[in-house]
Amino acid sequence: MGNRQRAATPRDGDIFTIPLGDGRVSVGQVISSFHSAYYIVVRDFAVRVDELPLRLPEALGAEPVLAGLTFDALIGHGHWKVVDNGPVDGKKYLPAYKTGTAEMGNCMIEDFKGEVWRPATAVEAEIIPFRENTAPIRFEKAMKAHMGLEPWDDSYERIRVGDVVTSADIFGW
Repeated sequence: MGNRQRAATPRDGDIFTIPLGDGRVSVGQVISSFHSAYYIVVRDFAVRVDELPLRLPEALGAEPVLAGLTFDALIGHGHWKVVDNGPVDGKKYLPAYKTGTAEMGNCMIEDFKGEVWRPATAVEAEIIPFRENTAPIRFEKAMKAHMGLEPWDDSYERIRVGDVVTSADIFGW
């Protein structure tokens, strides 16, 4: 049997590559963690692997295209390679979530870490999503589709960056 070593657990700020299968990689960053999941942002950028060291600042300046909670399986097994660590802006990216349901009268809004919560307004109950995790391979496939290498699947829409109500928007921190 092979003796595969697991890479280190991701840390906030870790910058990693997502292979696109055509000799290029995209770049993502771990923004924060929640229990055993990680909130990541993937940039609208692709570069040949050998060019990445010189173009990393450009990659990190590209607009986010995908974001969400995922697990560390592809980082932990070395498929997504951690190449650096840099500052993160949680206020800019970390979403607020809802729990409960308005129909039952118990819809609450909580911050990303689940440490601060309050009753949701009717509008918040409509627009703020429930917390959900997405398999890392789904991020990889969505990025390949975004780059035109695979067909786009409508299910990728839920991890596409859009209008996110952040924890900072709701709780003012």
